[in-house]
Amino acid sequence: MKKSLFLSIIFILSVISSNAQESSISEFDLYGCWVLEKKIRPSNHIVVYKSCKDVAHENVKFGSKISLLAFNKSEHQSTSPNFCFTTFTEKGTWEFDENSGIASLYSGHEWLKEFKKLDPEEYASWGSPEKFEKLKFKVISIENNQLTVEIIPKYYGKIAIEDFSE
Repeated sequence: MKKSLFLSIIFILSVISSNAQESSISEFDLYGCWVLEKKIRPSNHIVVYKSCKDVAHENVKFGSKISLLAFNKSEHQSTSPNFCFTTFTEKGTWEFDENSGIASLYSGHEWLKEFKKLDPEEYASWGSPEKFEKLKFKVISIENNQLTVEIIPKYYGKIAIEDFSE
């Protein structure tokens, strides 16, 4: 009787510990190419990114593609109003805080370096940024090649800019 009770306790503890290990999300889990589907509208800032290989090109939401690469490199699609809203791939960096589950994508590093050299006074009047925050989200879950996240709005002054990847 004692042996079966002891074995049952060990089994329960092993199940609990294995579930706890599966629930933690690491930076390596986020590597890859992610897109939003056209037909799915975000609600309450919760969106589901799918693996690029799982969504047909014609079903991808315009400008939503992000690639989270090794060594904190990233690529994301941007649009340009100067060229009839065409998309182009912008290179940047990204970081992930495993404790909070928050990922941030940044861009503009090279452009800001040049701007700092060409016009240091104007650069300083902008608050001397080293990079621009492009997208920030809290990872809720990752399963079946789907990344469920809560988009964190960007604030410029007192205005929240809600960006669901363009």
